Amino acid sequence: MALDNTSKWVEGIHRAATVLEVTLAAALIAAVIMNVINIVARYVFGQSLTGVDEWQIYLLVAMAFAGSVVATVRGQHLRMDVLTRYFPRTAQRIVGAVEAVGAVLLCGFVCAISTHYATRMHAIGSVSENGHIPMWLPHSIVALAFAAMTLVGLADLVLRLKGSRLVAAPPAVDVAAQAPAPEAAS
Repeated sequence: MALDNTSKWVEGIHRAATVLEVTLAAALIAAVIMNVINIVARYVFGQSLTGVDEWQIYLLVAMAFAGSVVATVRGQHLRMDVLTRYFPRTAQRIVGAVEAVGAVLLCGFVCAISTHYATRMHAIGSVSENGHIPMWLPHSIVALAFAAMTLVGLADLVLRLKGSRLVAAPPAVDVAAQAPAPEAAS
């Protein structure tokens, strides 16, 4: 029963990542459409739409941070494993667990700092120069993305303790299979 609930839980996280991924694709299309409209307005009608460039920049930044959540769920984030992939499976698990704990702590720290900053931006009422975008909005995206990555990391840690993973572990490299074959004496 617990395993069934865990698999449903993992499926739910992956489904949420897929929804976010589709939303990001739609946001990218929206950014391209905004760009095309602004180009037509600028070069055909001689007028640029005020603030569209800012909206595009903040949208692309939001997409990058939200995309990092999808990458975290899918295990597609950058990882330096040049050496660890040659470690024995037990050592890989230990290093992976230390990495996971470090990532959760770092993401939680960035979430706390960015939440504090976004709150300060809201309190002083800061807005962007051209688009008059409340600056707490783009800064909140950073906090939300790192909060989501923290939660995903915590979920993965819980699953590791249960002997499972949110994402399948990368395959171990068989060092013996990659060693060059001994040359025959001639």
